[in-house]
Amino acid sequence: AAAVVGAKEVPAAPGATATPAAAAAAAAASKPAQLVEPGNLYPSVPTAKPVDWVKIGAVALGVVAGYYFFNSTDPGRAVVAAAMSMMSFAKDQLGHIHIHEAERGLLETICLLFTSIVCVPLVVKGVPGGNAVLGYLLGGAIVGPYALGLISDVNNIKHLAEIGVVLLLFNIGLELSLDRLQSMAKFVFGMGTAQVVFTLLGVAGVAMAVAGLPGPGAIILGGSLAMSSTAVAIQVLEERGEMGSRHGRAIFSVLLLQDLAVVVLLMLIPLLAPSPDGSSGGFARIAQALALAAVKAVAAIVGIIAGGRLLVRPLYKKISEFANAEIFAATTLLMVLGTSFLTQLAGLSLALGAFLAGLLIAETEYALQVESDIAPYKGLLMGLFFMSVGMEISVQLFLQKWKEVLAAIVVLIVGKAAVMAAVGPLFGLPRLASLRSGLLLAPGGEFAFVAFGEAVSRGVLPANVCNLLYVVVALSMALTPYLAELGSRLGVILESSDLKTLQPQEEEMKELKDHVIIAGYGRVGQIIAQMLSEQLIPFVALDVSSARVAVGKKKDVPVYFGDAGSYSVMHLVGAERAACAIIALDTPGANYRAVYTMSKHFPHVKTYVRAHDITNAVNLERAGATAVVPETLEPSLQLAAAVLREMEFNTEEVSSIVDEFRRKHLADLQLLSASSGTSLGYGFEKQKMEVGQAGAGAGSAVSSGEGTPILAPAPA
Repeated sequence: AAAVVGAKEVPAAPGATATPAAAAAAAAASKPAQLVEPGNLYPSVPTAKPVDWVKIGAVALGVVAGYYFFNSTDPGRAVVAAAMSMMSFAKDQLGHIHIHEAERGLLETICLLFTSIVCVPLVVKGVPGGNAVLGYLLGGAIVGPYALGLISDVNNIKHLAEIGVVLLLFNIGLELSLDRLQSMAKFVFGMGTAQVVFTLLGVAGVAMAVAGLPGPGAIILGGSLAMSSTAVAIQVLEERGEMGSRHGRAIFSVLLLQDLAVVVLLMLIPLLAPSPDGSSGGFARIAQALALAAVKAVAAIVGIIAGGRLLVRPLYKKISEFANAEIFAATTLLMVLGTSFLTQLAGLSLALGAFLAGLLIAETEYALQVESDIAPYKGLLMGLFFMSVGMEISVQLFLQKWKEVLAAIVVLIVGKAAVMAAVGPLFGLPRLASLRSGLLLAPGGEFAFVAFGEAVSRGVLPANVCNLLYVVVALSMALTPYLAELGSRLGVILESSDLKTLQPQEEEMKELKDHVIIAGYGRVGQIIAQMLSEQLIPFVALDVSSARVAVGKKKDVPVYFGDAGSYSVMHLVGAERAACAIIALDTPGANYRAVYTMSKHFPHVKTYVRAHDITNAVNLERAGATAVVPETLEPSLQLAAAVLREMEFNTEEVSSIVDEFRRKHLADLQLLSASSGTSLGYGFEKQKMEVGQAGAGAGSAVSSGEGTPILAPAPA
């Protein structure tokens, strides 16, 4: 966009005939100039539509007024009676139509697809803060057995919909690696375990005190409500572009632990079920069963990882040699479903097996193609899963016991958010990030539907309590997008803009290890931070502009106010434990100071620098930079390409001209590299040869086929 604007400012020659493209450019340039925010000029992750709380309040008032009208006035009751009679008449008429089982399945599929393409756009466009998840939930509630009854067998839908969650976890595994997962072990096993245990104890205590449930039932109830919805929470985080934020990584860690805790809870239900004489299993029996489950889980996970590392890469290499896209996609589905089935046989969840399969494939060169292959299946089946959750919402039960339902939702959300806000800081998570994590983890999860059904069949929980909790859990899941927006608003309110709160704190940084330091949170730094966030790579950014830092804080990006040329500041952000540092400051002097500080105090940390020109690049490498990238070449080529396209060169011609110029310019830079002993950021390095060695010289230049000296790549 900036390139086209720059091209428009060039005046046309007198008497020149304007092309259609030039005429359009001139018309656009004649409009009054407007200031554009820097954030709007550079690519960013699409964020969710902000919530309009005024509209939400108006909708809530409308719902209350409608409820009063239809339940407490004669005209309203007459309208309800007429609607019920029309629905009964329609069902009676449809009941005379004989539909075979195969036709019923096809009809249900058509019904689900039609409902989704109607409800999702309506909710996204018409509901304040609405998103696709809410649209699917609403669609499921409408066609489910508690409303229109177009879908009668919800269990069959659930079995297919669960594959959507499986593919979601598989996709997350593709974006991680085993090494990166190992760095999250403290959050997964420490913070995740604390969240589950404390939430279980809190819910169990409330259930025993308020509802009068016995101990075994209260434990199962607490464990079921301690779980959160992996599918909904991750979907909301991805839509808001917050998956790589601190609270996003914390939420993912807790959800991963919850997938493991599901195994324990499912084993506890039969052990806590009353026996014919009215007693439940003893402590020794429960401990033995849990120990056996832990051994099976560890053996299954280790076996899958060890076997997968041996088989996955050779398998995909053989399949790729066939050059058949369908067979390649079928291999991926076989890997996902096969690994999920193995973990289920070991008593673990299907989703955990898919996650392990994703981790294994992420270590291969086929990860990008695999991710592209599963994207259509994942999106469609995730929508089906959300619709199956919406089918559990009973509107009649909600209207009958709306006070109890709303009270339970409030207690559940406030309680789970408070637990996470208290637990997070114990494991190095900032208090604000802990609160935002708690809000997204506060709703119930899809596992509660499975656990409640099993508990009722075993006599651990009464059926009337579980029916009410189905509505509580489903509605709380529907609130997840609004809770995420509430957390964002709280972050803006609670985050002070004074410099002290913007500076890095030692207690927040002491756990950082193998992270990336970004010095400069301007245009380049923000794009690099976005790329690292998308890959879940930990990083810390520094900037001396409090305005930039405040903008980053609002997005929960770990950016702090500080001078990258100061040893104390770099020590605070854990420079001695960093994997590397990226220097992208505004002035050559600031870049030089930051490079000098890193090379003097932290020489083992590799430093990559953006240089303003070639002379500055040479000085920076002499100061100790690992590699330097001049900022003049690629932007200039992009500007030139935009102008060439404006002059009606076709795409192939533009690409050829730019590539040819790039090759010539790189040859010049490589000659300069050989003479100055620098790399200039193009992946080449002067090979130092000992004095007296045959053929020794200033650089390891070799001659290309055309006689142009080039530098050989440095040995690994």
